[in-house]
Amino acid sequence: MITLTAAVLTITAYVTGDDPPQLTLTAPPTGPGASAPPCTVVRGTATLAEGMALFVAVRRKPGLSRPKTIRFYRVDATRASTTWDVPISLDAANPEMSGEWYSIWALSVSAEWADFLEKVDGTTDGPLVIASAMPPHEGEAPSINVQRGAGQGSC
Repeated sequence: MITLTAAVLTITAYVTGDDPPQLTLTAPPTGPGASAPPCTVVRGTATLAEGMALFVAVRRKPGLSRPKTIRFYRVDATRASTTWDVPISLDAANPEMSGEWYSIWALSVSAEWADFLEKVDGTTDGPLVIASAMPPHEGEAPSINVQRGAGQGSC
């Protein structure tokens, strides 16, 4: 008589240096009574893996009938490894957007993808790209919600 028993083998892959990005958003202020100027600066901290770039995404919160678009701003690569900041527009040219709410995210994306978008865009000011969905990104994407203050401007 022959008895066969089954064994289960579990293999767990571990790749050194493959830690998820560590991203935080520290400004603009959030909470009761806080508002951000139409042209504001987003600040945070980041620890990114080799070959990754940092984007800040901005979208007006749902509620208005206009299409929901997301504006993406690339953070300067030389500062994206620790503390960083990037100027953004909360529909600054439109004074009617005062009081509206916006969501802001920090995303770790492939540097190759970010470089490609920069070459296609060809501009140095304003958003790098405007899209209707988030790009493929690594790890969690921390976010904050801010209310736009009064005024208007050109960022």
